Amino acid sequence: MIQPNNIHDALRHIHNLTMCIAQDMATYLDNPGDYSPEYFESVKDAALDAHLLVTWIKDNITEGESK
Repeated sequence: MIQPNNIHDALRHIHNLTMCIAQDMATYLDNPGDYSPEYFESVKDAALDAHLLVTWIKDNITEGESK
């Protein structure tokens, strides 16, 4: 995970990650037979990065960070 500079930066990164996940899943659903299980490694990584960023935001909001 890239360390964000502030909460807004983290939210932008989560937005980008979730849009990429949605696009990858849509691509897969169009032709599921064209993809091996390895295709989902990058999707899984993006989901885990988004999860870590949400945790980072939660921790920073709790500490009073509001940049």
